[in-house]
Amino acid sequence: MKPRTRNCLVALALLGAPGWAYAQIANPYAKPAAAPSAPQDKGTKMDDLKSFATGGAKVLESTRGDLMGDGRQGAVLIIDPPGSADAKLGEGPARDVLLVVPDPSGHLQKAASNARIVPCATCGGVTGDPYGYTKVAKGQFTIVTGGGSRERWSDEFTFTWSAAKRDWLASHVVRRVSDPDSGKDKQVDLSAKDLGDVAFKDFNPSHLPEVTLP
Repeated sequence: MKPRTRNCLVALALLGAPGWAYAQIANPYAKPAAAPSAPQDKGTKMDDLKSFATGGAKVLESTRGDLMGDGRQGAVLIIDPPGSADAKLGEGPARDVLLVVPDPSGHLQKAASNARIVPCATCGGVTGDPYGYTKVAKGQFTIVTGGGSRERWSDEFTFTWSAAKRDWLASHVVRRVSDPDSGKDKQVDLSAKDLGDVAFKDFNPSHLPEVTLP
């Protein structure tokens, strides 16, 4: 099932869902409470990061870490665009994922961005906002999204810094669809070799293999 078709079906399911469904169905791809959380920015540091959200946008989440594997702290920002009063359920602008790293003087500067990875706020169906979480390890970061109604889908996209390319390349992707009622589950696991040398800024999930249940 293509992403646009999948999102449309999810939106229809959400329209038909009774009010109690929203309370009973939690996003199964949200960051586990027991998992170690990446340090979140507060105070003046968060104020500094807010400067990267312009034109009415806001920072949905910021996750700091050593993005280039050189010991310096950068950050992955999920930028939420301003909403539209006439936006339809399941439609809307995707979030912009922005990478910021320190320049030689230590000031954070925009390094790369991609607005094709994190779907819009209402594109997750009855599970709610499809954005799950971001985690940063030394020289790499992973973005997790998920949603659905009866069929639950999730995507994990990992990008790793390449000193040779001076860029972050797609290094690992896990796409999964499951049906809790039937117990059916299917997963596609793609390695760096499968993905090729695709830079973060050029990465497009719609070019990846789709995952559908039989």
